[in-house]
Amino acid sequence: MNFQENYKQLSRVIWLSVFIAVAILCVGRLIFLFNIADSAELAQRSTDLWRALFIGLRFDLKVVVIGFAPLLLIGLIVAAFPRLYRILAKIFPWYAGLIFFLVTGFSIGNYYYYLTYGNHIDVFIFGLADDDTKAVLANAWADYPIFLSFMSSVIVAFLSAILVRFAIKKMALWSWKPQHKGLTGISVIAMIVTVFFFARGTLGSHPLKRYHAQVSDSKILNSITPNGLVALEWAKSDYKEQNKFQSVSKDLLEEQFKKVVGNTTGQFSTPYNAYLAENKPHVVMTLMEGMGMNVLVEDNYPENDLLGALRPAFESDFVFTRFLAETTATINSLVNMLGQSNVPTISHSSAQKVQVAAAAARPYKEAGYKTIFITATNGMWRNVANYLPSQGFDEVLDENAILKVFPEAEEFRGEWGLSDEYTFKLAEKVLKEAKQPLMIYILTITNHTPYQVPANYDVKPLKVSDRLLNRMKKGEEEATRLYETYQYANNALGQFVADIKASSLGNSTLIAATGDHKLRGFTMKYPEDLAVTNSVPFYLYIPEKIKEKVGYQYNKDRVGSHKDIFPTLYAFSLSGANYYSLGGANLLGVDSTPRFGYHSEMTYTDKGVYLNAYPEKLYSWVSELEVKKAFTSNEKIHIGPEYHQLQTLYINGQVKGTK
Repeated sequence: MNFQENYKQLSRVIWLSVFIAVAILCVGRLIFLFNIADSAELAQRSTDLWRALFIGLRFDLKVVVIGFAPLLLIGLIVAAFPRLYRILAKIFPWYAGLIFFLVTGFSIGNYYYYLTYGNHIDVFIFGLADDDTKAVLANAWADYPIFLSFMSSVIVAFLSAILVRFAIKKMALWSWKPQHKGLTGISVIAMIVTVFFFARGTLGSHPLKRYHAQVSDSKILNSITPNGLVALEWAKSDYKEQNKFQSVSKDLLEEQFKKVVGNTTGQFSTPYNAYLAENKPHVVMTLMEGMGMNVLVEDNYPENDLLGALRPAFESDFVFTRFLAETTATINSLVNMLGQSNVPTISHSSAQKVQVAAAAARPYKEAGYKTIFITATNGMWRNVANYLPSQGFDEVLDENAILKVFPEAEEFRGEWGLSDEYTFKLAEKVLKEAKQPLMIYILTITNHTPYQVPANYDVKPLKVSDRLLNRMKKGEEEATRLYETYQYANNALGQFVADIKASSLGNSTLIAATGDHKLRGFTMKYPEDLAVTNSVPFYLYIPEKIKEKVGYQYNKDRVGSHKDIFPTLYAFSLSGANYYSLGGANLLGVDSTPRFGYHSEMTYTDKGVYLNAYPEKLYSWVSELEVKKAFTSNEKIHIGPEYHQLQTLYINGQVKGTK
């Protein structure tokens, strides 16, 4: 065979393989879409839908032609050498099979990732390496049909590769009509230009990039636009960026502080309070794994009891439900709340020892408190045992400390560590033995996949709802386990609160609790679910003696987020203490300052909710758990994005300084 014949075969096999791979990605996108989207919503957004599918096709062509480009280039080089080309022809089906396997596997993986995180593959996927890898893999194996997905990918890849192999053999038997060398040259150039065009994604000045995937104010359509391989590349880029810090302009930082908090430094002070100065209360703050409002809305006592022993506390103390978790991952929420960092990898980066001035525990340490972090997992999870002492913590007590005191806890070990109840038991023991005021920060772990209730727990009445089954996309058995685990975690917190209240500590201990993020694994409807998609409850118990001495105003509809927790706690525990705030405020304050709640995806205001990507569209509140489907114009300052910018400037300034 001469160059012309080899080239003609090569070009046809390339385009056949590109067509098959793109078809796999398109079919995967459609299956993904129709499994998570409501058909009525899609009908109302037909223009956005077609835009998502068209841009998605461009992303598919981009990644596929890049995948086959090496074979094209090698093929053009060896096409003039019959023996080398025959070797390439034998390799081609195997190479194509690998591409088909990857596009199939990532299409499936992208779908299940969305079910867990509510987004296409993003930076959180690197939790597999940064987190407890064994536990993550065990969870994935328990939650998703990994073996079936793998075998499906193999079968699709194998059948597609067989088709390519068959085409190569057939074309080897064809008689090719000779053509002018000039036409062949033009064809080769056209082939290269076409591949370059698809790889670039456009003829415009800007190649196809991430911002092109933002096709709608519908998160679902934005999530299905990129394929899994493109999304992984973006995630990799984000992950690398997380570890980069740079110095910032002092003037710019001060300007941003002024814009968000009203002064140029972010420094505030609690009023002098004679009672608090003489009677420093203990403070316990609990970050509850997966305590999301997206499940708590299912609570319907007595037939579906999701609170357990926590119910009396929720009925008698302060509870805010228009309250956002600021991130969608535990470590993100932890370092954000305790170290004022919106860079989650900081806990195990070169900046892990940087003593952030605005660290939440620091005002307590300066006021003479002993600061303790307690968790039932290992202290080296995300390197917190080394990170937290730099942020003002005196002690990190993990599963090893719990087992020393309660060796029986080993019997009830789960995938991520010991049962929550033993975390609270250790906290109670530490409080009762305290010789000085304590600030204890607790991280729970049980309410995490794979959902498993400790054998010593008696489950209270539960009834799985149709809504939950529809949003989980899984069977009743797993939904029941989810309910049981959710109830267990809340019950463990409730028992701790009840025990403290009933003891002598009840008059001298503040107890706060919130969720680290929503409970994952649910599809959400937009905009109907904006009020609960990323919201978590914020619970607060303040002893009566302290409430009598500190003025407060309780409005259950006040909006807020994680940033507001410590400013609220400072107000009821510290007298004349200096602290920093990047946007947080006392949720029980008597002032009329507008509050806001922030999540990386959305912002709460007293008027409604808006997506940070579309701040001009405000969805007004109907109730604490519902917003209007139709949006109105949002003319006020878009405080959510401004707050995020302040976070970024602040942590960079702390790590690399200002200039």
